[in-house]
Amino acid sequence: MGYISEIRKYVGHSPIMVTAAMCIIYDKEKKKILFEKRSDNGMWCVPGGAIELGETLEQALKREVKEETGLDISNPKLFDVVAGVHMIYPNKDEVYYTDVVYEINEYSGILQHDEESTELRWLGIDELPEGIMLTQIEYIKKFIENLKK
Repeated sequence: MGYISEIRKYVGHSPIMVTAAMCIIYDKEKKKILFEKRSDNGMWCVPGGAIELGETLEQALKREVKEETGLDISNPKLFDVVAGVHMIYPNKDEVYYTDVVYEINEYSGILQHDEESTELRWLGIDELPEGIMLTQIEYIKKFIENLKK
């Protein structure tokens, strides 16, 4: 059982603060970003998740990406830090995240989603899907703008 699940035993659905390691996995040759479609709300997002007790951001990022996509990543590059990311999940859990966002260009493995998502899809930087999580759209757009400079 993870840290957040343990905290929820005491605070129920009340707001908590969480640090998350997120990433934009970018295939430079194909000019595509990897997205996953969440199973809890049907929204598109980039891989990542909350850090567990004792983990570094990069350890959490590698664990989350492996769980969610089946990919092994290396050489994450810090891209952005976004504080005050507010979410209320379908089960009514409320969280204020600080998202630490990395760029990933090096990865290996076979793409395979877990139970947190229903689909993984590589999408071109000019073909973003409808329904990207509002908490992520700004840093995804910022990443794309930086690519076009």
